[in-house]
Amino acid sequence: MVKFHYRDSPTDKQKNTFKKYLSEDEELVLLTGFSQAYIRSKFIIYLLFPGMFFLGLSLGLGWVLGLDKILVLVLGLVLMFMAAILRTMHIYHANRYLLTTRRVIIKKGLFSVKLTAALFDKITHLEVDQSFVDRLFLHHGTIIINTAGLNKGEIQLQFIDYPLELKNLLERLINREREQFGLRGATLTEVEGEIIS
Repeated sequence: MVKFHYRDSPTDKQKNTFKKYLSEDEELVLLTGFSQAYIRSKFIIYLLFPGMFFLGLSLGLGWVLGLDKILVLVLGLVLMFMAAILRTMHIYHANRYLLTTRRVIIKKGLFSVKLTAALFDKITHLEVDQSFVDRLFLHHGTIIINTAGLNKGEIQLQFIDYPLELKNLLERLINREREQFGLRGATLTEVEGEIIS
């Protein structure tokens, strides 16, 4: 039996939090972000910097001020872990991917927010980029969404857990949107009054 990792619907709290990014006629289907493996690796990196900086700073201040070495070491370790936790939480909450009933949205930032969105009817095709190590050990990768109309032509969902599963879910949402509006299987013969040969 195959385990499906994207089966949980967003909670009411998540729906209310991200409601402001949605239009009136769409609903939040899935909320995700960077993979757990990526978040753990960033935590380890943040333990080294800025964590080690705070540890060194507290040890240096303790030595200059002549404070108890055990107390200074404990304070330094607490500051080291707090700095790593805060930086990791910021990375996690500042990079969110929203799948709605009509589009995919990338939200970057906490205080200043940058949104990138692609309507399902503008998506031409999806690609998954996953290295050997990402696939076997980390279970994350990148989904490249190629679109018609964006100036770059593509947007990327980076460091996604189980990217093949998310790609399949995204394709089902795209197909459902197209079936709902009668676009599936229809041949395009006219665009704004111009006939296509």
